[in-house]
Amino acid sequence: MAIYKLDTGWRADYSYYDSFGKRKKKSKRGFKTKRQASEWLTEVIKDINKIKNPYYDWNFVDYFDMNMELKINSGIKSETVNAWQAVRNYIVVKYFSNIKISELTREKYQHFLNEYSIGHTANTVKKRHQILNSVIQQAFHDGIISIDPTYNVRITGTKESKDASEKFLEADELMNLIEHFSQEERLSGNSSLSSFMIVLIAYSGMRAGEALALTKNDINLDHQTISITKTKGRDGINTTPKTKNSVRTIKMPSDFFEIYKLFISHKSEWNKNYELFDGRKIATNPNRTLERYEQKNNFNNIVSIHGLRHSHASYLLSKGINIAYISKRLGHANISITQSIYVHLLNEQAITEEQKTIEMLNGIK
Repeated sequence: MAIYKLDTGWRADYSYYDSFGKRKKKSKRGFKTKRQASEWLTEVIKDINKIKNPYYDWNFVDYFDMNMELKINSGIKSETVNAWQAVRNYIVVKYFSNIKISELTREKYQHFLNEYSIGHTANTVKKRHQILNSVIQQAFHDGIISIDPTYNVRITGTKESKDASEKFLEADELMNLIEHFSQEERLSGNSSLSSFMIVLIAYSGMRAGEALALTKNDINLDHQTISITKTKGRDGINTTPKTKNSVRTIKMPSDFFEIYKLFISHKSEWNKNYELFDGRKIATNPNRTLERYEQKNNFNNIVSIHGLRHSHASYLLSKGINIAYISKRLGHANISITQSIYVHLLNEQAITEEQKTIEMLNGIK
């Protein structure tokens, strides 16, 4: 692709390979200005791309739908399907409905990021961008767009992410919570499922989806363990857990099994799979129940069901439990993930250990 200045005006050349791999060239001269030559060249490239690429004139929504369908048919987890569908319905349709995939520029994409960042955290924007970027990169590699519109874009957010120190309960609050939701009146009434899930996650640190997928057969009273082998998606289908390390068996305290026995003694009906939570797909009710109690009792931090997972891990760390064991108990892919999530607590622990070390060394005679 080149534009030349000649004695008789301007000339534009464009070399390309056709669909059979044969090199071809289009050329025209006699343009009065460089701008006219450039405009002609732009139209030539568009026409050639339309011939070479059937997706060139596709709307971004349609191109996204095609890639989403391919992604879903590849066998991704239901939670990933939900994430793609959410991006499609609440972002692609809203921000890209009138844009052809071939018309997407860095300026347009950055404008979207700037607008979407209002009211969202940078982490949320980043997660949405990752899905969109995978589709845009496909368009780039398909040759629909010649310049990557996501290159060097800036991802921001106007809403501050919740500080890690605010995602878990203090030890006394955690104990308060367990004591309250372990009462027989809580485990026998209409809120029994929510109450037991709160206690279960507070004691185990498992993910909400893992808890929802538990069956009676996963609870071993003799060995006092819980086997975590599946997770429930928002579509109600059980799949394998998040990572291979998420398939695990965890030891539970005897106090928990007394609560469990009380819970099932009041459970009059079971579904065909003997699921503890009767096939519930999401933890909406437990989250509401938990939040109401935290607000009513003026907890320092208002955490979600997932926050109980953080609270469990934070409590173990505060008691000096080895982080490698905590990582294994939580089902993290590797210990570095655990370290990155709880770095603030590890730093506090390091300061305490440092003080203990100096006191010990000062005692050497």
